[in-house]
Amino acid sequence: MIAYDYDSNAILAEPMTSQTGPALLAAYKCIHQTLTLRGLRTKLQRLDNQASTALKQYLLDKGVDFQLTPAGTHRRNAVERAIRTFKNHFIAILCSTDPEFPLRLSDRLLPQALTTLNLLRGSRINPKLLAYAQLNGAFDFNCTPIGPPGTRVLVHELPEARGTWAPHAGPGWNIGPAFEHYRCYRVYITRNGQRADRQHARMVSVARCHAKNIVHR
Repeated sequence: MIAYDYDSNAILAEPMTSQTGPALLAAYKCIHQTLTLRGLRTKLQRLDNQASTALKQYLLDKGVDFQLTPAGTHRRNAVERAIRTFKNHFIAILCSTDPEFPLRLSDRLLPQALTTLNLLRGSRINPKLLAYAQLNGAFDFNCTPIGPPGTRVLVHELPEARGTWAPHAGPGWNIGPAFEHYRCYRVYITRNGQRADRQHARMVSVARCHAKNIVHR
């Protein structure tokens, strides 16, 4: 789901498992909560004809007025241009990943994609701010470095987590910065189990400058 906030000029996206009514409602709730927590309460929402009855009821419960745009009339909905902008940006990111990067992990690249996209857009509320800064505050590249997404990386393994003669690092894929850690990245690691056709995956945050990793379960 792609959403466009006019005041901050920010583009937001939330992955969905399908286009069913419950999936649409769950994705919209996440986007609505993101804007509300940042002081951008929605007053008017323009929707296309795919809006479900549950979504309309949720907007009424939240006191949000909504309008449905005519089918095929994209110029009536500003989010249509935002959708094209986001798709072009995300396609460029996917094309820059490693040739063997598994596309099933593409949804995990969304946080970095939205960050870099909104760092290129100015806010309408305050023209001196970027859209990202309007939503989340100033972005500190020193605390949160950004690397090429979907690239192969090696993650240091602590001595107690590896065998005596095992390699000191394991392969993984960079899927974006770890915003809650200092100078860390989010890495997707696959490990071969006892059977060749089984793999176990986990998420870790990898420190950039020192040998440390933090496991998120």
